[in-house]
Amino acid sequence: MKNFKQKTIVHTALVKRKVDVILDFILNKNEWKCFFKRISVFVIVGILTTIFWIFPFSIFVAPFYSSVTSSLKPIQKDYLLEGKTTVMSIQNAIQNLLDKGLVTNFIGVRNWIDNKQNEQIGEIEIYRIAINTLENNLGRNSGTGGANKNLTQARADIYADCERAYFTSYSTRLKQTILSIGRYLDELKDNQNILMSNKKAVFIVNSDNLAEVLDKVKQQIQTNLATDTSFFTEDDKFYKIRGNLIATYYFLNGINFDFKDKMIDKSSYKENFIPILKYLEKAILYNPIIVSEFMGDVSKIEKNANIISQKLTELRDKLRNG
Repeated sequence: MKNFKQKTIVHTALVKRKVDVILDFILNKNEWKCFFKRISVFVIVGILTTIFWIFPFSIFVAPFYSSVTSSLKPIQKDYLLEGKTTVMSIQNAIQNLLDKGLVTNFIGVRNWIDNKQNEQIGEIEIYRIAINTLENNLGRNSGTGGANKNLTQARADIYADCERAYFTSYSTRLKQTILSIGRYLDELKDNQNILMSNKKAVFIVNSDNLAEVLDKVKQQIQTNLATDTSFFTEDDKFYKIRGNLIATYYFLNGINFDFKDKMIDKSSYKENFIPILKYLEKAILYNPIIVSEFMGDVSKIEKNANIISQKLTELRDKLRNG
């Protein structure tokens, strides 16, 4: 019993000594001064690094991130699963954006040379519509009365603000979009031989639904065509329209594979659809080094985009009424 009391006293004394040491450290003014000095150094270094990145370092980096090209990749085709080619045309095009380097929310770089930024925004606008129409038109199961949950998630991710001032936030949202589309494709394959009323994922190859899709794409192109510009923003309009057309090209090539027979039945394939693809290629290939309305650059792409918009309207009407 005596030994136990002695051990308790010793233990209590040790604890008290440790508490006293901790309190002395916490209440020590010199330690707090040292702490705030270190924090201040980190904050100052962070602020200076951000300032120097925005100016002048990013001026030299911007050209490497802001160049645009005229090359168009062939789409990936799938002959076994109806609708997969159309869906992959969107999924792979978004991945291609990431592979090239997303600059829509890249602080600094986008402030100096914004050609690639505006072109990517133009592409994203169409990919948003493509996923929206997948959710609400092509991929909605009337048997269950609802949209596929993975397409709903993909839409939520891609509709996030792509111009918020962060380095990688929107890149992350696009990666999540790609994963959600992949999960939808997996469900589409698994549900092939299930009754329509029980399917969780569908793809509807229907002329009326396709007409709705084309109408929404056309509306987006017309929105950018109607944008007023000044001397300082005419190149922004050029590249947003060009981005719209690039994304439309990939999306329509997917549609070409899955809806070709439907368009042939409506006598609208060779007469209406193929000319749209040709005009898209022509418009996208026009890629001047410096965009200037003095040289008629904006007017040229506007002319081609107007023709494409008109032909989309004609194709839409024919699919509805043909």
